[in-house]
Amino acid sequence: MDNLLDWQASLPDVFFAPEVVVAQSLTAALRSLGAEFSVRLLYLGNVGFDPIFAGGLQEQGKNNWFARDVLLCLNGTPVVWARSMCHEGADRWSALLDCGTQPLGERLFDGSLPLIRTSFEYASIPPARLPQGLVAQEVLARRSFFDWEGQTLGLAECFLPALSQFLPAKPQ
Repeated sequence: MDNLLDWQASLPDVFFAPEVVVAQSLTAALRSLGAEFSVRLLYLGNVGFDPIFAGGLQEQGKNNWFARDVLLCLNGTPVVWARSMCHEGADRWSALLDCGTQPLGERLFDGSLPLIRTSFEYASIPPARLPQGLVAQEVLARRSFFDWEGQTLGLAECFLPALSQFLPAKPQ
C-alpha cells in the first residue's frame, strides 16, 4: 500500500485538547489526566515496511524492519495506538523497544540517551491503517523520528476517540 497520507507540519483543528497532542512525552501528558495509565503490548518483532513512515525512514528492503505496537490506555480503555519502527539492524533501537509494557516515553525522555527528535507531523489516518476493529472512523495521528547516533526510529501515535472521555470539559 502506498503512502497516501498527507503529513502536515501544523496541527489541524482537533476535537480534544491540543496540549495532549503536542506534548513531547505523550506518556507524561496522558498520566497528567488523572486516570490509571497502562501500556498494552500488541506486537514486538520483525515486520514489513510500514508506509506510515515513508519519507522519514529510508526504506531499506520491504521486510527488514523491527516494530513495537502498543495501546496506551487510561483506566483500561485504549486511547492511543502507537507504532515504533526501526531497521532490523538498528540494534540500539531494537533493544530499547524490547521493554514489554513499560512506556517507551519513560526511556526516550529520561535524559540518558543522546537523541535528536524531528518536529511532529500530523495526518488523518483511515481505519484501514490501524489494527482491525480498533476504530471505525478516521483518527488524528502524529509522527516523529528520533536519531540515535545515526540510527533512526519512527514513532507514530494515533489518537483514538475514547481519549475525549478523559479530557476536561471545554469551557462554554
